[in-house]
Amino acid sequence: MFGSLHNCRLAVSKLPARAYKLSWDAHSVTGIVIGLALFVIFATGALVLFRGEIRKWEEPKLRAQPGERISLDAMIQPVVDSLSEDGASPARLRMSLPEGRDDNLFVQATGEGMKATPNVWVNSTTGEWVRTPEEGAVTQTLYYLHFFYQLGRWGLHLAGLLGVFGLLAVVTGTAMHLDRIVKDFFQFRPGKSLRVAWADAHKVLGTIGLPFQTMYVFTGAYLGLLGIVALPYVLLLFDGNSTDYLREAGYYAPAVQVDSVASASAERPRLERLAARAERAWPDFDPKKMIVHHMGQPNSRVEVVGYQHGAVFGGTGSVVFHGATGEELLRMPPNEANLFNEAVQSIETLHFARFGGMALKILFFLLAVASCAVILTGNLTWLEVRDTENRIVNRMLARLTAGTATGFLPAVAVLFLADRGMPEGVPNPNWWSALFFFGGWAVAVVYALCRRNVARTHRSLLTIGGGMAMLVPIANGLTTGAWPWAAWTARQWAVLGVDLGAVGCGLGALGTAVLLNVEASSDKDSASPPSSVSNSASDFAPEPTPVSVAPD
Repeated sequence: MFGSLHNCRLAVSKLPARAYKLSWDAHSVTGIVIGLALFVIFATGALVLFRGEIRKWEEPKLRAQPGERISLDAMIQPVVDSLSEDGASPARLRMSLPEGRDDNLFVQATGEGMKATPNVWVNSTTGEWVRTPEEGAVTQTLYYLHFFYQLGRWGLHLAGLLGVFGLLAVVTGTAMHLDRIVKDFFQFRPGKSLRVAWADAHKVLGTIGLPFQTMYVFTGAYLGLLGIVALPYVLLLFDGNSTDYLREAGYYAPAVQVDSVASASAERPRLERLAARAERAWPDFDPKKMIVHHMGQPNSRVEVVGYQHGAVFGGTGSVVFHGATGEELLRMPPNEANLFNEAVQSIETLHFARFGGMALKILFFLLAVASCAVILTGNLTWLEVRDTENRIVNRMLARLTAGTATGFLPAVAVLFLADRGMPEGVPNPNWWSALFFFGGWAVAVVYALCRRNVARTHRSLLTIGGGMAMLVPIANGLTTGAWPWAAWTARQWAVLGVDLGAVGCGLGALGTAVLLNVEASSDKDSASPPSSVSNSASDFAPEPTPVSVAPD
C-alpha cells in the first residue's frame, strides 16, 4: 500500500525519484521531530503580536485615560527620582518612546549604586507607572515561551535552530508541491472523510501562508541565532566590544565625545523638545528610542534613534544632543546607514510587524493561526497514514499532538483567567500565573494521553478552551470594571480588542469542534488503516507543505 502511495506521489512530481524521496523524508522527519515545538512558537507568536495591547489589558494602571498625552519630562522625572536610591544616579536611561495617546513609555535604567535595573512602564496620559523586575504575568509568560526563554539564552538559540529546520521544511515542501500548487489550492473536501479534510487543509493553508511562513522561518532563525553568529564578528572587528557592535547595527547612535560644561546649574533641555527637534531632522522621521547618558550631569548626552515612517526596508537614523546645553552634536540620516544596519533593522521590521499598523497585525495573526493548523494537520495526517507501522508509538504521538497543540488553547485561557483572579498582594504573581498556565497545559496533555479517541480529544479540548476563552471578558469586567461597553466609552481600544479577540478565538474553537463531527460513539481509537477511509491513496496522502516559526 505504501509502495502505491509512493508511486502516486512520484507520478505527480517533476522532481527525479531520488530527489523527491530525499525531499519527502527530510520534510516528514522535520515536521514530526520539531512540529510541536514550531506549533508553540507559532501560537505564542500570534499572541505576542499584540504584546502591548495585552500588557494594558492585564495592568489597569497602564490603560489610557481621557485627556492629552503628558510630556516626556513629566513621565520620566518621577521614575528617575524613584530609581535614584541612596544618592545613586542612573548612568543610562533607555526609553522606548510612546507613539500616540494610548501608548506607554518604557524605561530601562542602569547605573552604579542602583539596587536593581527594573523595567518601568509609564502611563502616557496619567503619569502612573509600574515598576517590576519583568513584564506582566501574561505578557511575560507568552513572550518568553515564544523563544523558550524559560531556558535562558540557550532557549533563544534553540528557537533559532528550529527556524533553520523550519526553513528546511519550507524548501523541501515547496519543491515537492510546486507543480500542484494551483490544483491543491482549490482542492478541499471536508465532506469526504476527516483525514482527507486534514490533508486538504494542510495543503490549502500551507499554500496560502507560504510567503508568510518563508519570511518568518528566515527572520526567526536569524534573530534566534544572532548571538552565536555575531560572536566572531564582535571578537574580530570590535575587539569583543558588544556596545560598538550594537552601534554598528543601529541600536545606538554613533559614539560622540561630550565635553562637560561649566554652567551645569543651567536648566537642562527638556527631553520632549529634543525629541521634537529630532523628529524634524528629516521628512517622515519617527523617533522610536531615546537613550540618555549621565542624566543631569555636565557631560550628559541624549541619543534619539528612529526610522523613516512607513519604510519596511532601511536602517536607522540618529540625532545626538548635548544633554546639558541642547546643542546638536551629530546627525546620521536613515538613508546613509551602513548595509549591516539596514539588513538588521529590515529583518526586525518584518519579524515584529513594525509597519502596516493594526490591520497588518490582524492579518499576521490570522496567517499565524493558519500556520498552526498547517503544522497540526500535517502531523495528524502523517501519523494516520503510518498507523499500520509502530501502531502503539503512532497512537501515543497522535495523542501527544492533541494534548500539546489543541491543549494550548485552554492553557492560555487559564493564564488570562488566573491573572484576573490573582488576589492583591500575592508574592511573585508572575510565578503563580506561569504555574497555572503550565499546570493547565500539563493537565491537557495527560488528558489526551489517557483518551483513546484522538478526534474526540480534539473536540473536547476545543470545546473546553473555547468556553474558557469566552469567560475572559467577563473576568476582566468583574475584576476591573472594564466591561466591553465601558472600554468602548473610555476609548480603551487595547482592552476592548483583547476582550473581543478572546471571544473571537472562543467562537472559532467552538465552531471547529462542531465541524469535527466525530462519528465514533464508543471509546475506541480514531486511528485505523487508511484503506478503511478512502479508496485512493492520494486522497489522504500528506503532500508536504511549509511549516514555520511564528512572529515575535
